[in-house]
Amino acid sequence: MFDKIKAKIQQIIEQARKAQAVGIDTQQFDHPVAKKTEWFPLKGGGSNFCTHRLDDSQNDLLVFRATKGAKLFIGLFGFFGLLGVVIPLTIFFTQQTEWFVLLFALLFGGIFLGVSYLMYHFMTMPRVFDRFYGHYYQGRKKPDEMKPNPKYPLVNCNDIVALQIIREYVRSDKSRYYSYELNLVLRDGQRINVVDHGKIDALREDAEILSTHLGVPVWDAA
Repeated sequence: MFDKIKAKIQQIIEQARKAQAVGIDTQQFDHPVAKKTEWFPLKGGGSNFCTHRLDDSQNDLLVFRATKGAKLFIGLFGFFGLLGVVIPLTIFFTQQTEWFVLLFALLFGGIFLGVSYLMYHFMTMPRVFDRFYGHYYQGRKKPDEMKPNPKYPLVNCNDIVALQIIREYVRSDKSRYYSYELNLVLRDGQRINVVDHGKIDALREDAEILSTHLGVPVWDAA
């Protein structure tokens, strides 16, 4: 039952993303792979601020790292979660409140702490172009230390033919905004998402730097 529900939700998300497909003349890119490349958002969701910037300060490494703004955003979740744990504990031991009130408060604070931990783990995970090994990977380990993981594939830089920039219109109950993806396009037309955030100027600047180092074009459909 749960598998069917999950599959249905995934199908709805996929249809929503495909509905945002960009009508673009791929002939302008003058590359056969552009015709078989998909032109709808690869990754659902996104943010309305800059979450990552490219660090090219090291000779053999180009790394997308989480920005200070992203870390501050994560820290706010952790701060409120910590308050949600500390304050109820203080009240419980000083005023002897009911235990179920304490459990509810700890659960509420624990959820915020858990969310902040997951956000920190995934958002601060480096996106690395390692020119020494000749690979792109996402993670904190070197390519020779990594185990195969379909979610975070190890990509040979020679298989990258272009960098794709594409936008997604994100809607929620309280806000509407565009989030912009930077995707790798491989020889077979497969796409690999690198970053996804709301500052197009920063994304284009980083894409141009990356394009120069990798020797591949930027296909900008934003």
